[in-house]
Amino acid sequence: MKLMKKAKLEFIARITTTDGNVIEKSVEAAGGIPAPDDFDTTTKEGFLASFDAFEKATLEARNKIGEAITEEYLGDVSKKNGMMP
Repeated sequence: MKLMKKAKLEFIARITTTDGNVIEKSVEAAGGIPAPDDFDTTTKEGFLASFDAFEKATLEARNKIGEAITEEYLGDVSKKNGMMP
């Protein structure tokens, strides 16, 4: 059985506010994604399985980065406006 290598997938989001403050967050896909050499291109089913693993990790990381940057930004807004602690 061939052991699959994993490539690193990292999303980085940055918000620069009007006053020049930079808010930045990054997330990494848990477990990584299939390395290019590990994509099964021998059959349609094999390729689709490899692509599915890539797509699931990408979507999970995308959702995490959206949540992380939103929480950070809203926390910053709340502090500046004296709302939440």
